[in-house]
Order: sequence, then structure tokens, then C-alpha cells
Amino acid sequence: MLGALLGIGAPAGALLLRLAGGGVPSLAGEWNAHSFFYKYELIGTCLIFGTAGFFVGRRADRLRRGRDRYRELSEQDSLTGLVNARAFFARYRRALDHARRFREPLSLLIVDVDRLKSLNDRFGHAFGSAALRHVAHVLSRVKREDDMAARWGGDEFALLLPGADEAAARRQAQAILEGLHDASADGDLREVSVTIGVATATERRPMDDLFERADRALFEGKRSGRSQVRESS
Repeated sequence: MLGALLGIGAPAGALLLRLAGGGVPSLAGEWNAHSFFYKYELIGTCLIFGTAGFFVGRRADRLRRGRDRYRELSEQDSLTGLVNARAFFARYRRALDHARRFREPLSLLIVDVDRLKSLNDRFGHAFGSAALRHVAHVLSRVKREDDMAARWGGDEFALLLPGADEAAARRQAQAILEGLHDASADGDLREVSVTIGVATATERRPMDDLFERADRALFEGKRSGRSQVRESS
């Protein structure tokens, strides 16, 4: 588009300059007298500037894609493909502000892979990595479109549920346990289980300590036998 405008502008500018210099009674007269020149220049400059604009635009598009890819990689956990803790926390702060402003519930699930170190010792570190990818796959499959799943730390994941109250968060946590069990029916992956701590912020419950409450619920679930969902009190 820019190339075409420049191409049209060049001969048009030349025409106006000739008219400004005098000696030609009208625009029509000038065009009739030199129509071949203006047509030739119009086509030529459109081609030149159009080609230049195409290559400049293509380079800008490559740079934009590279920038977007760099941003994506900087926010992504390389093992699981989920977002990393830094990107998750930025989204969490925005979701928290939104929940306060519109008085909507916000739920957080912290998902811990049970006894990952023991699994590594029994089956090797390659299996441990496979177990983490396995849990990440289940989280991605069962979460809602607007939810955000992240690898929060070594053997921990986090799932943010905007607009989800206690009942919705409980259902989502249970869906993770069931999805993990169904996907782990065969092979060594059947050894993989998780414990989930759930916390929900509402108008009546504080929002600032959501991570603390979810983490406390997770600890209680692990202490009482693992492989379960535990909600914050």
C-alpha cells in the first residue's frame, strides 16, 4: 500500500511542479501533451516503490514474528510447554485486579506431583520428565479456554480459574485427578498421581492470600495421604 501511494505520488508531484512553473494552461493540457511520460513514470515508480515496500514489509513481518517468538519462549517452560512462573504471576495479578473490580470469584489450584523424587530413583530422570509432561498434558486438556496452566516449580503446577467459585474449582480439580487416572491406565505412568490444593477468593473471602491458602491446602492433602483434592478452610 505504501509503495503504491509513493508510486502515484511521484508523477503526480512532477505534474504539479510543471503546472506551478507556468506555461501550461490546464491540467488536461499538460496531461494530453505528456501522457506517455506520466503513464510510464506512474507504472515505473509504482513497481519500484511497490517492490521496495513488499520487501520492507516482509522484513518487518519477519522481525515481528521473531519478536513474538522470543516473547513466547521467554514465557514458556521448555519441558512442558506451559507458561512459566513469571508469566503466570503477571497474569495472576491482572486476574486479581479484574476480580476485585468486577466482584467476581477467582480460584487457584496448586498441583503437586506425588513422590517425584522416588519415581526418578525407581525409573530414571527421563521418566520423571515424562511424568511432568504427562501432568502438563492433562492440565491442558481439562482446563477451560480462559484458564491458565503453568509449571510453577520443579514438581508443582498452578492453574488459575477466573470467574470460578468454590464448586467450579472443586469440579476442575476432580477432573484433573480423573483425567490423570484415565490417561495413566497403561505402562509406568500409572504410578503418577498428584495432590491438589484449592483456594477461592470471593467478595466475602480475602484475595491477597490466595497462594498462601492454596499452598496450605496442598500441604494438608500431602500430609493426609496424597493423591487427593484438598480445599482451603
